[in-house]
Amino acid sequence: MISKIKSTINRYPNLFSLLLFVLLSFLLVLPYLHGPAYQHMPGWDGRFHISRVAESYLNLKAGHITQINPSIMTKTFGSFGYPQNIFYPIFVMLPEAFLQLIIGNAYGAYLVFVGLIFFLTFASMYVCTLNLSSNHYTALLSSILYGLGHFTLTINLFYRSFGGSFAFIFIPIAFYGIYQIAIADYRKWWILSLGVTGLIFSDLPDASVSLLLLLLSFLVTFTESESIQTKAKRFLRLVYAGILTIGLTAFFLFPLIQNLLFVKNIAVTKLMLSKTAYPLINLFITDKLASYSLGISGLILVVCIAIYWQKFKIPYKYFSVMLIISILMASTVFPWTPFDKYLSFIQFVGRFLYFATFLAALLGASAITELVHGMQNKKIVISLFCVIGILAGTSLNFNIKHSQVNNSVYETNWRDFQKSTLNNNVYDYLPSKSVGLKDKLLKHDINVMNPKKQIKQLKWSTGYNVIHYQIKAKYAYEKLILPNIYYPGFATYVNGTKVDGGYTKQNLITTPIKKGINQIDVRYIKTPVQLFSIWLSVLSWIGLLIFNLLSLKRKK
Repeated sequence: MISKIKSTINRYPNLFSLLLFVLLSFLLVLPYLHGPAYQHMPGWDGRFHISRVAESYLNLKAGHITQINPSIMTKTFGSFGYPQNIFYPIFVMLPEAFLQLIIGNAYGAYLVFVGLIFFLTFASMYVCTLNLSSNHYTALLSSILYGLGHFTLTINLFYRSFGGSFAFIFIPIAFYGIYQIAIADYRKWWILSLGVTGLIFSDLPDASVSLLLLLLSFLVTFTESESIQTKAKRFLRLVYAGILTIGLTAFFLFPLIQNLLFVKNIAVTKLMLSKTAYPLINLFITDKLASYSLGISGLILVVCIAIYWQKFKIPYKYFSVMLIISILMASTVFPWTPFDKYLSFIQFVGRFLYFATFLAALLGASAITELVHGMQNKKIVISLFCVIGILAGTSLNFNIKHSQVNNSVYETNWRDFQKSTLNNNVYDYLPSKSVGLKDKLLKHDINVMNPKKQIKQLKWSTGYNVIHYQIKAKYAYEKLILPNIYYPGFATYVNGTKVDGGYTKQNLITTPIKKGINQIDVRYIKTPVQLFSIWLSVLSWIGLLIFNLLSLKRKK
């Protein structure tokens, strides 16, 4: 029986790896299936990210699949028309909305979604490493080291930062793309575009850091002896990849840029990068189960890489240097103080650990494959890292349950988890000058905004990309202030007629009204920039599909 199993594994290594990934993903979420749900306190990443998808789910539940990507939030995030999805894309989160609709429970859908993210992280790393090394063992080991790494578990299970979680999936794809352009088959340049597109849709600050490190990785091309013409072709393909990425992501990036230029200064927290750096020792040895750290396992990998470094081929030696750079840039060793003013959008330097986790797993697996002799010993190594990773994930769960206050979570039942996702107090994309108005905006009361005017609000309601008010005015007014912030695309209608009332210095929408009953509708209408960028992205995606179909046809 055992010999048959071994024979099957040897014959179908990819299938075995995928089944192992399914098992590991299930074991990581298994402890959370027992007992109550645990929700993050307001203001934490986990609460913010799970709230992002709530409005899409509510629209799906109401039977409106075309409303799965609202531009403004009218049922969540305060219900005053906050443009969450314009500033932070929802696309990679949409499967969670469908899972919630199918499963019928928000917490159950969340756990399945986390398991799916782990599986895709394992699979993405496996495919990347397999294509780079042509070694099934190295690919499997790197996947386990990557998916069960200290930093990966921290982001996925403790912070529940879905933006970062998806970055783990797309970094291997983007790296494989830049590798192909730099020193392999540059005709596969479009893979880089797909990877970077995924990173942008996951989390823009994470994508910015990863893009910087990917561009530095491209310099590995100068370690290869090639003609100037070949180098020029490689650089040109890098430019192609950049142009295609802009096209694929235009329907998000262009409206984002439009709104950032309009608002000028959003309320997102800006930290001094020098204050967010970690002592170098803390990036490996920490007294916390969850932290911005590579952990002991990361230290073991760095040691293995150092031992085998002399035998690495030149590209892998270069990537080893990239690993060191990534680690140092997350530490206090790097002089961040001069950059505090100019790179504040990165928010914190721990973002460099995403790339460091990837490189440590890739290079560490390659080194261990050569350092450990005998298939039996290699199987023991894989088993050991699997056990350590699962125990780490389980320990993290127990720590969260038994120390809720210290971990900024609270206990709730599965049924009420959905209700808690509707309430979120993170409004990073309000204009800085409008932040002080948040409490007034949340009241949805025109009387509060106009205390000296003789008006009475009769009704308030919301719909898809629209907020409705009904008021009764004793007099006509030229400038009635509404509890809504203006962004490009907002339009005001009074009794069915579009009006141009403008907005205050704090960006509050104003409108003229007549004496008597007034029906006021604040709508979001796609801007010309949005419409243009949507068509540009559609054409880019179609062009990419046609390009690959033609490439496949030529190969045949």
